Amino acid sequence: MNEDDIICPCTGVTARDVMDAVKNGANTVEDIEAATSAGTVCGACIQDLEALLAKLKTK
Repeated sequence: MNEDDIICPCTGVTARDVMDAVKNGANTVEDIEAATSAGTVCGACIQDLEALLAKLKTK
């Protein structure tokens, strides 16, 4: 996944935005939603957020 890839088309949140949120303490999808607004409009990206969060936690 490229850092510039859009994770949430509704809010324009990129993978980099999610990575930054995790670096700043977001530990759950709900934390990412609060920090970035990703997943808060239609919810279609929730699975992508979960997958990216899992990937980031294993690093």
